[in-house]
Amino acid sequence: MEGKLFLKQYLIWVMILLLGQLHGYKSCILKERNALLDLKKFLISTTEGGQSEPVLPTWTNDTTSDCCQWERVKCNSTSGRILELSIRGLNLKESSLLNLSLLHPFEEVQSLDLSESKFGGFFDGAEVYKSLSRLRNLEILDLSSNKFNSSIFAFLNAATSLTTLLLQGNNMNSPFPAKELSPLVKLKFLDLSGNGFSGSMELQGICKLKNLQELDLSQNNLVGEFPLCLTVLTGLRVLDLSSNQMTGKLPSSLANLESLEYFSLFDNNFEGFFSLESLANLSMLKVFGVNSRSNSFQVVSEGSWKPKFQLNAIALWSCNLEKLPHFLLHQKDLRLVDLSDNNISGQFPSWLLATRRVASQG
Repeated sequence: MEGKLFLKQYLIWVMILLLGQLHGYKSCILKERNALLDLKKFLISTTEGGQSEPVLPTWTNDTTSDCCQWERVKCNSTSGRILELSIRGLNLKESSLLNLSLLHPFEEVQSLDLSESKFGGFFDGAEVYKSLSRLRNLEILDLSSNKFNSSIFAFLNAATSLTTLLLQGNNMNSPFPAKELSPLVKLKFLDLSGNGFSGSMELQGICKLKNLQELDLSQNNLVGEFPLCLTVLTGLRVLDLSSNQMTGKLPSSLANLESLEYFSLFDNNFEGFFSLESLANLSMLKVFGVNSRSNSFQVVSEGSWKPKFQLNAIALWSCNLEKLPHFLLHQKDLRLVDLSDNNISGQFPSWLLATRRVASQG
């Protein structure tokens, strides 16, 4: 009887195994499971005292537990290798250092989320500056809202497989690392906002990143004129340079950025005249905003030109506008129009309200 029971259990186990293979699913590999447990042990050692919630409770020593089913982990269903890993938002000690060697076993990882965890840097032994190069498949790295300083860029140079780098909100308050990112030629999405970077708006390093689609440098202290080299990045869909210390005139070569959908230039010190007609051929543009702290900046929109774009939102506050831009007559998708604090006089045109009504009904 016991033999029949054993045989039945064996057959069930074989069937489960075969079904798993037919569906292309494998549990996580032992090497990476052990690496996750080592990482957990390290994180517990750097956690603030008195934390009420356990750290990563599903990451367990129970040998029957499949680490591909653990929280914050996603595996390749065929190979069982870890593809995505998140230790976001852990209550770690202020400015903790992350041991990068703990991540080396995850050789196929594509996405790492280390955000909102108070990390202040990395430590890693002799190969410290090449450590990220061992993660050859890493495409997405989120280091936002931590305590990193500008020394982080010496590590990031080696992560040449990256397509997305999120470093916003680290408040580095240091000179802008203009050339440090130039080796990351595969980058498509780069967010360096909210870091208090100082120095020149000279962006030659970033302007070499020909694959960039989204660039956010807002909420820094960068000075100088609009970087002309940015206008060669014709694949840019999002460009946010708001809340800096930029000066001078806005160039007519903005017309080259034909892929732009979102364009924000708020809260700078621009001067001179800026013609909205220079944006006329940006057929993808959906959101545009500009203003200046300088009283010598003036936005103009002459004539009855017709743009190729259909905006969802436009904000031109404190731009010394004297006339309502006539091109708004052609905008049927508007949801937001902000023309506050300007010098527009005369009767408010009913056609703008009619345009808004059409948009709201659509």
